Amino acid sequence: MENEIQIFEDKPDVDELKHEFERAKTNLSTWMDKAEDAREIRFNEWAGKTGDGKKSGPEAFPFDGASDLDPNVISPLIDGDVATLTQALSQANLVAAPIESGDIASAKLVTEFLRWRMGTMDELMRESAIGANYLLQNGLTFFGTYWKQEKTRKFELINLEQIAQQSPELAMAIQDPEMKEGVEEMFYPLFPNLKKRRVKKMLNELRKNGETEIPTEKVIVNRPAVKAYELGRELIVDSNTIDLESARSIHCIHYYSPEALKQKVNEGWDEAWIDEAIEKAKDFYEEENYSDSMMNYNYGSNYATQSYEGLIRVVTTYRKELDEDDVPVVTKTCWTDEMDLAGFHKPIDYDEGRYPFVCITREHLNHRLLDSRGYPELLKSYQISVKTEMDSRRDAASMTTMPPFLYSLGRRPERIGPGAQIPVRRRDEVGWMETPRYSPASTQVEMDIRKLCNRITGRATSAEDAVEANVLKQHLVNCWLSGWKEVLKRVWCLDRTYSGPMIWFRVTNNEQGAQLILDETAELYDFNISWNSMNQDEEKVIQKLDTVGKLMASYDRSGQARFDVYLRKVLEAIDPNLASQLIMPQQEATDKEIKETSADIAKIASGQVVNAPQQGVNPQLRMQVLQQFMTGTDEVPATDVQERMQTDENFAKRIQTYVGQLDMMQKQQKNSLIGQLGTAPGNVPGTSMAA
Repeated sequence: MENEIQIFEDKPDVDELKHEFERAKTNLSTWMDKAEDAREIRFNEWAGKTGDGKKSGPEAFPFDGASDLDPNVISPLIDGDVATLTQALSQANLVAAPIESGDIASAKLVTEFLRWRMGTMDELMRESAIGANYLLQNGLTFFGTYWKQEKTRKFELINLEQIAQQSPELAMAIQDPEMKEGVEEMFYPLFPNLKKRRVKKMLNELRKNGETEIPTEKVIVNRPAVKAYELGRELIVDSNTIDLESARSIHCIHYYSPEALKQKVNEGWDEAWIDEAIEKAKDFYEEENYSDSMMNYNYGSNYATQSYEGLIRVVTTYRKELDEDDVPVVTKTCWTDEMDLAGFHKPIDYDEGRYPFVCITREHLNHRLLDSRGYPELLKSYQISVKTEMDSRRDAASMTTMPPFLYSLGRRPERIGPGAQIPVRRRDEVGWMETPRYSPASTQVEMDIRKLCNRITGRATSAEDAVEANVLKQHLVNCWLSGWKEVLKRVWCLDRTYSGPMIWFRVTNNEQGAQLILDETAELYDFNISWNSMNQDEEKVIQKLDTVGKLMASYDRSGQARFDVYLRKVLEAIDPNLASQLIMPQQEATDKEIKETSADIAKIASGQVVNAPQQGVNPQLRMQVLQQFMTGTDEVPATDVQERMQTDENFAKRIQTYVGQLDMMQKQQKNSLIGQLGTAPGNVPGTSMAA
């Protein structure tokens, strides 16, 4: 019953799951009709459409051969905003924000790790683009998160010496020619899951050559992954859902090849169930020619029916249930239509009590997810109007080029056109019919409609509405990134659950990073992800940053300005890749200056005349290193330095030359700032300016 509490059981009621699935699919049918209408509008599909841009047949209006053009109003708008949303995700500023104050120190490590993780997810940009298309076309999209593990099998050489290290008894038995019985059985404790034929071959090769090949598994992919789901086609949820987390169940539809389904054994699926599912699917396809009408539509001009022949349809149902202690759990159950048992069933062991799905809506009209509208629903009538204007102008041109021809009954001319000779009894016996006059306002009407569509979708049509357009565009981006914040929370949860401590240390190069996985409060992070839609205009961004730089230089009196961050932002505005290529981290830059200055001091001490570098240096930091040298270090006490300065005139002169060059560089930087400000600067630290 729908109103009964869902209790977790070791063996699920598959019939009940099938009933829930069919009920949710039926309730979703109205929305699916709307989604199909949106698809047809976007891709300019309608009944009777031909490929030549003309209407044909007796029902063609206004005449056979009339214009039937694609208006292409909505699709370019969606394509443009898909590009914007994917760009926003790839260039977004991501920061892990700790919920508790004690996690502030590790928040930077979490941020660093998550940025790295996003770079390892090869499918991220593809799936984000697919999801953005669903969002703008249908009004909402879904993203699922899961742990992706792929293995490959390869052969590795193994010799008798290696076997003897693991099992001396087996090695001795292999080398004993008298021992015929029981040797093959001795392989299985050491090498499980080997087939009998492989064991026999290995034994023969070891006795003959002293070495053999053994099949081994290697993990090639082991990370979180993201997948975009289209409602009604790949994901089924009841139409009355208000919030995705409040849904009683979510159903995902996947199609597996027999080979792919066999691999699910590695994920804990029941092997006997898989074999039966493959066999029954074969019979089913052969006898029924299976197809699911809800899953049959395609995009674009491809009218062919989607074929799943040779594939096995598996429905994965996620349900909110209570265990025996009334603790909420999310169960994952995999089943097929042809079988009464499940191939996989257990609570998911990460992200306590939450579905591994996130829903993003384009707008928030009310609390119902499915009420969010896509561009086709918003702009349908405008696209129809544009088509009407385009077709009418083309039809008018056709009528002007070849108007209807008048002639006397029974005296049709053999031909008309340039040079044609038409015999007539009376002068006005043949002629062209007068056609309606063409209105030049049609073009302006179309332009006005297209401009209105641009305004509705957040595109500036004039200087006056530029601010409003940016607000609308930024709102769309914010809705998008807000959903991705929830996706990244689940990615973080997956990493904490399945990634080993070594990967944390390898990525963060910090022992604390390896401990994050063990921290009970490590999940208590919020993720702030943001992107300014104005960043699409490179020229304006650079102008803005130039203004900011001048203000920083003018008003920073206490050295608070982060000129290193400022430089990075300028380069990122020009090219996002330049910053990482041209700017080294602050600490690395500081270490580089100290090492180079120390090397210069060593050369000066050895008798060489060294000039200070003229570009890309921090003269104040280098001066500090020199002062530290003059006051003494553990290696060279101050008394030794001062004594040499007094006794070695040339050494003192080389030091003074180097110091004088650094001092001149500091004065030049100060004079440059005076030139900008018109007066001597305030307390602006040289180190910050150089950085």
